Amino acid sequence: MDAATLLVEHYILLIKNIAYLTAYGAEYLDRMEPLVSRAVDHLYIARVADTSTCRELLSSALQDELGHLHSQHPQYAESLRHALLSLGR
Repeated sequence: MDAATLLVEHYILLIKNIAYLTAYGAEYLDRMEPLVSRAVDHLYIARVADTSTCRELLSSALQDELGHLHSQHPQYAESLRHALLSLGR
């Protein structure tokens, strides 16, 4: 696995952690947008790609995660969608 893929996976895990915490009652959803923004910035600074491509990489990974949901709490999926929407800004 190359460094770019590892960085994207790292941020997806952080986003998923916030989504799980939010799904089970923690008031962490307000932290999602700043995390997503920092993820894009960090990927860009790490020379993974330009900003729009970094957003696309994270969006693709989130869409993949949303496509593989099985029995997770509905708020988990909603939190992931929130992260996906914040990438579109």
